[in-house]
Amino acid sequence: MRTDRRKCALIIDDAIINREILKEILKDEMDILEAADGSTGLEILKDNLEDIDIVLLDLIMPGVLDGFGVLSEMKREHITDYVPVIMISSDSDTANMERAYDLGALDYITRPYAERIVRRRVLTTVDLYQRQRELAASIDRQYKADENAVDPLTGLTYKQHFFHLADTRLKGGVYGKLWMVAMDIDHFKLFNSYYAWESGDIYLKQIGECLKQSVQRYGGVAGYLGGDDFVLLCPARDAILDEIHNYTTQLLETNSFELSFAPKYGVYELSSSDNSAREIYDKAAIALETIKGNYTKSRALYDSEMVRKAKDEIHLLKQIQKGIRDGEFTFYLQPKVDMESGKIIGAEALARWIHDGKVIMPENFVPVLERNGFISTLDRVIWKQVAIWIRKRLDEGLMPITVSINVSKVDIYTMDVAGYLKELADTYDLPPHLTEIEISEEAFTRDSTKLHETLSELHAHGFTVCMDDFGKGYSSLNSLRSSDIDSLKVDAYFLNLSEENISKSVNILRSVMDMAVQLKLPVIVEGIETAEQAKTLSQIGCTYAQGFLYGKAVPVEEMEERLKDVTMIDTSGIRCSDPQGHKIRELFKSDLLTDDIIQRIFGSVFFLHQDSEGARVTWAMKDYYDEGSLSDLVEYNSARPLSARVSKEDEDRLYQFLDVAADRKKEGVMDTFNFPLPDGASRKVLLKLFYLRSTVKEKVFFGAMMDLGQIEEYLQE
Repeated sequence: MRTDRRKCALIIDDAIINREILKEILKDEMDILEAADGSTGLEILKDNLEDIDIVLLDLIMPGVLDGFGVLSEMKREHITDYVPVIMISSDSDTANMERAYDLGALDYITRPYAERIVRRRVLTTVDLYQRQRELAASIDRQYKADENAVDPLTGLTYKQHFFHLADTRLKGGVYGKLWMVAMDIDHFKLFNSYYAWESGDIYLKQIGECLKQSVQRYGGVAGYLGGDDFVLLCPARDAILDEIHNYTTQLLETNSFELSFAPKYGVYELSSSDNSAREIYDKAAIALETIKGNYTKSRALYDSEMVRKAKDEIHLLKQIQKGIRDGEFTFYLQPKVDMESGKIIGAEALARWIHDGKVIMPENFVPVLERNGFISTLDRVIWKQVAIWIRKRLDEGLMPITVSINVSKVDIYTMDVAGYLKELADTYDLPPHLTEIEISEEAFTRDSTKLHETLSELHAHGFTVCMDDFGKGYSSLNSLRSSDIDSLKVDAYFLNLSEENISKSVNILRSVMDMAVQLKLPVIVEGIETAEQAKTLSQIGCTYAQGFLYGKAVPVEEMEERLKDVTMIDTSGIRCSDPQGHKIRELFKSDLLTDDIIQRIFGSVFFLHQDSEGARVTWAMKDYYDEGSLSDLVEYNSARPLSARVSKEDEDRLYQFLDVAADRKKEGVMDTFNFPLPDGASRKVLLKLFYLRSTVKEKVFFGAMMDLGQIEEYLQE
């Protein structure tokens, strides 16, 4: 970067007046580039990276990326290592400041601006970064000047000298087959984020020592290319890479690091037509790219088809990124149901890409985003869309359902998941129990402090957490016992629930159900496609299911049509299975007991939600005693709380009644209350109440009420 040119600042702010004020302050000192949203700002930054000396970034912006989103992307791509960022906001909240600093911002300026102070801080920051770059360049020149320079951390030769040694070796004649091996550590940025830079340096050093020993034993040349990239020219022997892989795996296990951070190896077998070591390495690197993020493969051998696939993926990634910017991504909803009643207990939000009039499924874009580090960008878009949809239903007075959103391992290690979701819930004023967090079992592979901290924070904010994809084989039962989760989702596909394996599959599922009962974990089985599968699951105590049998993932408009029948919605929440209770429920499910009989036994039953504003009935089933049914007294979705429907004398006693019910979770409570009628009369009602669950904002009860007057009349007859 030239030091004699005029400095340049990029201002990213959606408010024109804010950009104009900053331009006026800095116009005499710097050239100005500007963007009105985060996505455009990132594009301008990447296109002019060599010319931009500082970024002035607004915190709150509409669109796909707000200020934190832009800063996260800059940090992920290491742009903050070379371009300083000053955050700008009207908010002086310390939590936002700390988060900005954690993501790599150097300074934080609040509005209204103090003109001289802003100018001084911007110019000082640019000057300090310029000096830092000049010092780094000087050090780099010194290393390059020394042909034998080695990296002091890994003990391996640097990139330039490695390729010189490799070319010398190749020109001197090759005896036997050789491999060029490109190595890097899968998700090393996550490793540093979680285990700290010091642990990352130790890991790099030990890998370097391992490669040096391999070269001493088998011959060849090893080098360090910077970051987490290593290179090895060695005899074409599987045993060499096996030894390196076994060493690093043992190293991870000894230090209680996750095995997913083991190195990956891209291998190219040299041919007689190969000339340049750099060109040979590029082919090994292409092979390496094909297995990044793949937890089942650690090694890939180059073939010519990989070049075409790599180009195709780059093209697809650009299309996906453009699709995110253009709002082409949305979510579909797949219902979760109670198998006994057929009622919807919730739904899972699943990403879809609407491109050129076609619906593109996740398997065609999610792996690409995961391999290239962009999955969190899409996740944030989907989470926000779900929050907006839930808010819309609440505003329209419609019965809400709990929606599950997917959180990846990458999300957990690269962003403040709990903080972001809490911010969404606050922005749209959403009860947290209406959003369930599904985290793949793969994230629970080891005892992760970062994961447990995230789970703890999610629960503190009132969210529930489900371990997704249980049965893929990543985690152990011990990790399940130690994980602070609220429910378990088992994938029937991975349990191979098919006719030829039905006996084995049933035994596996029964073991999972028994274990879940012991751990007091509700279970939902996904991937149910046939009635026979559902029958088998029901027989072993499974209550909740998800799959094509109960409904495929559909656009929200179709789900809204299905949700218009409120009698087919169950808002009581998912509960732990009880084998004995299941047998009793089978009796109610049979033809022996009709709805009329059941309702005559229980009277009017209802769900009651209590929050800071009172206790309201959210659903009620009419009784069959007479036209003036008791359910009229507890009309659901009414703005009038139940406490306002009882007599004045009973109002305080009703609140005490609710408190006692919450304390007596198993036994429930029962008492009588007077309900005044419009004609001046009153009805004496026997009220039974059972506590179901609670969140940060509310408690949920199940109740039943019977008219004592009618009971007395019946007894007299």
